Formats: sequence, structure tokens, C-alpha cells
Amino acid sequence: MKKQPATWNLHTPVGEDVLNQFPELDPVLVQLLSNRGLHTQDEVDAFFGPDYGTDLHDPFLFRQMTSVVKRIMRALETGEIIMIHGDYDADGICGTAVLMTAIKEVCQRCRLTAWDEGRVRWYLPSREGDGYGMSYSAVEAFKEMEVNVIITVDCGIANVDEIALAYAFGMEVIVVDHHQLPQTCSELALTVHPLAPGETYPFKKLAAVGVAFKVACALYAHARSRKAQIPFGLEKWLLDLVSIATVTDMVSLTGENRVLETYGLTVLNKSKRVGLQALMAAAGLTQGKLTTTDIGFRIGPRINAAGRIAKADVALELLLEEDPKRAEELAEQLNQINAERQKLTEQSTKRALALVDVEASFIAVVDHETRIGVAGLVAGKLAQQLARPSVVMTRVGAHVVGSGRAPSGFQFVEAMDTCRELMVGGGGHPEACGFTLLEEQIPAWIKAMTAFASQNATESAGQVSLDIDAELELSDVSWELVERVSAMEPHGMGNPTPRFLARGVQVIAAETVGKTQTHLRLSVATKTRSIRPCIGFGWGWLAAELSMGDTIDLVYEIGVNEWNGSREIQLQIVDVQKSRSGCV
Repeated sequence: MKKQPATWNLHTPVGEDVLNQFPELDPVLVQLLSNRGLHTQDEVDAFFGPDYGTDLHDPFLFRQMTSVVKRIMRALETGEIIMIHGDYDADGICGTAVLMTAIKEVCQRCRLTAWDEGRVRWYLPSREGDGYGMSYSAVEAFKEMEVNVIITVDCGIANVDEIALAYAFGMEVIVVDHHQLPQTCSELALTVHPLAPGETYPFKKLAAVGVAFKVACALYAHARSRKAQIPFGLEKWLLDLVSIATVTDMVSLTGENRVLETYGLTVLNKSKRVGLQALMAAAGLTQGKLTTTDIGFRIGPRINAAGRIAKADVALELLLEEDPKRAEELAEQLNQINAERQKLTEQSTKRALALVDVEASFIAVVDHETRIGVAGLVAGKLAQQLARPSVVMTRVGAHVVGSGRAPSGFQFVEAMDTCRELMVGGGGHPEACGFTLLEEQIPAWIKAMTAFASQNATESAGQVSLDIDAELELSDVSWELVERVSAMEPHGMGNPTPRFLARGVQVIAAETVGKTQTHLRLSVATKTRSIRPCIGFGWGWLAAELSMGDTIDLVYEIGVNEWNGSREIQLQIVDVQKSRSGCV
């Protein structure tokens, strides 16, 4: 599909005074660091050398952490039933697996019978049956199961009424979450949330899996204080799960998250989890060479797919599975579910694009043929292509349920706060949301959200924007530079893959490649007349518009192509425009 033209935003080159502060660094690296807001020697040192021992915060800095781990231990020791209530996305699934793994270790090493007797259980809601977060029906079911303690993971902070019902039934609740705060939080539950009112924990951008990891670390430490034989560093083996969800939930890979992701990738590449090994094999990945790209495009989507169009239980069962044969079966099941998810997303996106008013300041699509599990993906594609906040709604039972995605800067929760009286419920992050409406309220809700979007629109609203780190001639891309730029990894939110601009590049050849001929293989000549190969995934349509001798401006990322034992520098196309004299 032809890509919409983007506005190029080229970062201002750093001055000589900045370059002189870091004489030992390649000027390209200095530019990249400056673009990411790293300006002091301490910031640069922490970025290039994240240290597990010194750069992670004590989990007991969470205001209620001591009370939380004591309550969990008391439940384990007295034989109470614990229900870990996760969410149906990769963050909730991995966070649930972290706590299940940690509690199992504590039970076995402390010789507690709670695990053997099945008194530690998990529950993942159905996207279509329960909706997001805790539901009244789930709380009522827990009462029938005689649950004593509910631990929410990646949900719960907005479920004030459901938590109150749990306490009315005699249960207690521990909230482990990271979502944007609602107008009112529960005063009954014990809460571990970086943004909770009065919270003292210094890092505010953890994914839910990161918060769950902190609970696990605190639980191990508390058990050790009671003479349990839990080796120091055992918690590091949980970082394979942390690395997956930290990427898929798109939290900023800065500060503590960078430490968790850096060490998490190391653990993921040698993970002992039978289920993860099976998932990697099913996804065609080689353990030992995994990157955040592999997580974002191969591992994460397969875990997420289960909760989107099937049951999230399949993914959690896989992560906890210890039998290789069963793990292979579950991994193949996730492969099939993911393929179906891709097909449904493509079909729904085509319908949505045919329905939208591309000039509206707020894009709203009501399409009852769309599965709610892919509504967020479709909304994301609309927001990316149209550069406007976008929602996709579909009927689920007696309600209309929707998901929204938006360009950077739009505040979905603030927008929904202006029209809560029109909603059954809703919550999420600044640029992503989920919500439930009565069908008759849809027109008024869209009108209110549109008014908020119009009042808060920026000059760039509706314009696809592309940030570029620096101008860099293709002839300057060497193996030495590749190695230096690779030191910026792992990449993700807050630390995107570096993008460079080469002007006046001459086209030598352009052809489509791939099974479906949707990708572009481009050969270009540098100003020194050397030939450089480029690959453009999804850019196959451009081959018919380029001829030998054309001059183009090229935005690209630097990579390495490994094939049949050989390695070559590969330039991945991000955007192409006919050569021009300047950059916006």
C-alpha cells in the first residue's frame, strides 16, 4: 500500500561546544545522545553502562510494598487461596507469569504446601466476555471459589466499585498496576503503582510487568529475611518475561526500564523456560540472537494474539509450561491464532479506511463486523496513517466497546473525563484507551471527543511526522559506525532506532522482492560512486515510480544482514522523497 507523504523533522545539529564535552565519542553518537535528552557525563555513562547492582531501585521504596509481601506470605503460610487476576495482553500475561513463578519458588523453598494444594491460582479475563479489568462477575466467581486474596496485575487501579464488592464479600485486594490514574482510587486495596497518590517510588514509567517484578524481588527478599534458601540473584531469571512485556507495552526504554531491558534481553537469550523456547522456535527465531525488534514483531504479537481473538489463557499456559511436547503444541496454536489475527486486522483496516472522514479532527469508526480484539490494532493503523486520534468501536453483548490510539501528545483519559456521564466505563494511557458505551450514546460521545480533539489540536494535527536524528552520507556508514551505533541498543520508546538522512542519492536499480513482491530492493550510488544496497519493507509499490538515474533523498536506519554465514551492512528504508533542497 502506498505510504502517505511525511513531514521530515531533522534534529538541529549539536554545536562544537557539545562535541567538545565528549571528545572520546564519535560525533554521530553525541548527536544521538543529545537527541534523546542525554547531556551530562553522568547521564551518558548511565546510558552506555546500565548496572543491575546500582541502577535499580529498592522495591521497598514502594510505599505499601512491605504490607503487600507480608500479606502474601501470611496467605501462603495459613493456606488461604490467592487469585492472581491478570490482563489479556502481553503485559498482563507476562506480569501474571512473573508472580506465579516467584510465588511457586517461595512456596517450594520455604516448604509451604499452598502451591501443591493448588491454593495459588490465576485468572485472565475474556476481552469479549469480561472486558478490561476486574468485573463484577469475576469477583462473584472468586467468592464462590472461597478466594481470600486477589492480586491484580496490569489492571485494578480503575476498579474501585469491583474492589469494594470484593471487600464486602470478605476478600482483600492487592493492586499491581501502572495505568493512568482514574479520578478516584480505592482506599481499601493495598496498591503497588508508580503513580499512586502519595507514592514514593522514584521511577514512574514501569510497565505492569516491571511492577510485578518489583513485587517478586520484595517477596524473595522478605522470604530470605525469614531464613528461606533463596539464592541472591534468583530474581534475574524473571527478566526474560520482563523484557518481553516492557517492549510490547511500549513504555519508555529509559532509566530503570533500560536496565531491565538490557539485562532482560541477556536472560531471554538463554532463558530456561520450555514454553518460551518453543515459542521462539515456532516464530522462526534463534535463541542467542534476539533483539527488541524480535520481541516487538515476532514474540509479543503471538502472546497478544491469544487475548485478542481467542483466550489469553493459551499464552499464559505456554509461558508456565514445563513439558516440551505440550509447549510445542501450545506454541503452534499461538502461531495459528496470530495468523488469523493478521488476516482479521487487514480486513477490518480496509473497511475502516472506507468509512472514515479523513478531515475530521477525531476519527471514529463504528463497525460491528470488527472483532474487539483487533479494534486497537485497527485504530493504531488509522492513527498512524491519518495522524489523528482514532477509535474503532464494535458491539459486544449489550454494549458497544472500543479501543483508541493517538499520535504523541493526545490525552485520551483527559478527553474521556470530559464526557464520563456518557460512558459505561473507560481508561488507559495518554495515547491509548479502551472504553464501553451504550449504543444510543455514541453520537454524543463522538461529538464530545471531537470537541476535545479540536480544542487541543496542534499545528501538526493530520500531518504524518518523521523525526530524523542527523544527516549522514551513505559513504560514511562503515563497520566502525555500525558498531558504535549498536551501543545505543536496546531500542524502543524513548530510545528509537536511529534514523539518518542522505540527500541527493542516485538510483541505480529498484525492484520488488519477497513472496508477495511487496518489498523494495534498492541499489543507490553514494557521492563517492560506491554502490549501497537498501531494503524497504512494504515499499514495493515504489519500484514502479523509480528509474535509473533518479535523484532521491533517503531516510534510513543502519542494520546488518546476515545470510549463509556472511554479513553485510544493510540500509533499511524509512522514507523516500524526490530530492529537495531542504528539510522541514
